[in-house]
Amino acid sequence: MFFIRNIFITAVSIFSCFTFLQADVLDLDSTIPVVDLQDFYNPDTKQAFVDKVAKAMHEVGFFAVINPTTDEKTILQAYQASKDFFSSSTQEKLEICDPSLNGQRGYVPSEVAQGCKEKDFKEFVHVGRINNVWPAWMDLQNPLERLLVSLDEHSNVLQKAFALAVGEEEDYFTNMTAKGECLLRALHYPSNPAPGAVWAAQHTDIDFFTILPMATEEGLQVFYAGKWIDVKVPADAFIINVGDKLQNLTNGYFKSSLHRVVAKPNVERYSIVYFVHPRDEDSMEPIAHCIELTGGIQQYPKASSLELLACRLRELGLASSGLLQLEQDSGVLDRMKELVDAGVAADPVQKTYSLWEKSLVK
Repeated sequence: MFFIRNIFITAVSIFSCFTFLQADVLDLDSTIPVVDLQDFYNPDTKQAFVDKVAKAMHEVGFFAVINPTTDEKTILQAYQASKDFFSSSTQEKLEICDPSLNGQRGYVPSEVAQGCKEKDFKEFVHVGRINNVWPAWMDLQNPLERLLVSLDEHSNVLQKAFALAVGEEEDYFTNMTAKGECLLRALHYPSNPAPGAVWAAQHTDIDFFTILPMATEEGLQVFYAGKWIDVKVPADAFIINVGDKLQNLTNGYFKSSLHRVVAKPNVERYSIVYFVHPRDEDSMEPIAHCIELTGGIQQYPKASSLELLACRLRELGLASSGLLQLEQDSGVLDRMKELVDAGVAADPVQKTYSLWEKSLVK
C-alpha cells in the first residue's frame, strides 16, 4: 500500500523543500470521486468499481484511486532527479531541447494552452518509452524510466475497467496503448509568476487519460458544475483524468474536463504526470455503443490518434513543419468542418476548428 504520509517522512530526509501535502488538508473529504483499486481484483466488488469509475468519467472527468500499485521509493527518486535537473543552468537544460521533436521528447521551456496567448509559467521534460534524449551531466534516465514502467503497469488495470465501462473486452484499450506514444512529464512551476497569472492556464489533456501520482504543492483545479473546484484527495491517492482522445472515442460519453494549476505565493511546485496514449495510427472514431449512449448522433470526428495530436500541438505552438503538413494532408480538419456545418459538432470540436480558422487569418 502506498501512503503519502509515509512518503512525506522519507522525503524530508531526501530534500527539505519537498512537501507533498500540507498537514491541514490531509484529512479533508475528497472533492472528486474516489475508488479503491483493490476492488477491481475482488469478484464481489469488481462491477461496482467499474460502475463508479464510469460514472466519475462521465460526469466529472476526474477521479482518485487509493491503494495504487506504484511504490514510494520509485516516485521519490524520480522527483529528486527532476528537481536536480530543473535546478541546473538554462544552458545545461537546453542541451536536451530539440524543437524538431514537437515537444514530445526532452526539455521544453514552456507551452501555450489551447486558445491562450501567453505561455504557461512552467518548464518540463518529456520522456517516452523509446527514443529519448538525456543530459550527459546527470542521471535523469534511470529514475524517470523506472517510474514510467511502474505507471505503465498501474495504467493497465484502469484501462481494463474503462473498456468494461463502454461495453468492450478488457483488452480493448490496452491493445492500443501497449505500444502507444505514452509520455511521462516531469514539471517545474517556478515561484511567483506575474500578478494574476497562473502556473498552467485552463486546458484539457490530448491523451487517452492522465495519471498524477502527486505534487509538491496544491493548486490543481477542475472546472465542474460551472465553477472551479480545488482537487483534494485522500493522502494515498493517485488522480486520474480523462483526455481528449478518449472523449473523442466515446463520442463525449467520457468527459475531458477543463483543469488548471493556480499559483501559490512564494513557493515552487514540482509535479510528475503520465499521459497514456494509443498508437499514432489507431482510430479514435467514436465507438458505436458510445454514440448510442450520447443520443445517437456522432459529434466527434473520425480521426487517428496522431491527427488529433497534430491539431493540439499546432495550438500549443509545438508542431514542426512536418507535423503541420501532416495535419493539412490528413483531412481531419475537413471532417471536423462537416460536423460543424451539420450543426452536430461537440463544443471541443467546434473550438479546435475555430482556432484553426483563426490561425489562417494570421
